Amino acid sequence: MKKVISLSLLVIIMIIICLFCLSPITKDSMTHVAKEDTLYSKALDYVISKQKNASYHKDKEDYHIFTDYIPYGIEETGHYQHIFMWIHLESFYVLNDELIQDESFSIPYKITYKDNQVVQCETPESGDLYIDSIQRLFPPQIQNHILNHSSHSFDLSQQIQEHYAYLPSPDTAHTVCY
Repeated sequence: MKKVISLSLLVIIMIIICLFCLSPITKDSMTHVAKEDTLYSKALDYVISKQKNASYHKDKEDYHIFTDYIPYGIEETGHYQHIFMWIHLESFYVLNDELIQDESFSIPYKITYKDNQVVQCETPESGDLYIDSIQRLFPPQIQNHILNHSSHSFDLSQQIQEHYAYLPSPDTAHTVCY
């Protein structure tokens, strides 16, 4: 009986030591944040607000922004929290009972908070600078997800159709060029 107790105690101690020793190895700079969903929501709200304020059509009838996103992670460095996410956004309004598409984009974001306030909102540069800016803005473990993003597609059509169900044909949006 003493052997079983001694052996059990030894196994428990070894497990505790292994867990203690391995934790620094497996821990990377991406830390778990208790209010992760709240931070993603706040970041999304920030982008929506910024986009709405910049839109020439925000005062049009039933102007609405639809979004979806992929959360890539949250990194804490000192007093800063960096939120990494891919945001897909589409905005619409109604003109003469027709659905008009205002804007549409799908792009990765790095949004930085300090003291619960956005202090910086960054997106990659376009063209030849795209890959370099991805490498500058995003941690290595996120870069591959972003560079291989084309395999993911967003579909906001159901949300759009539900919101504009009162229109004669809410599934047909027109794009107006100015």
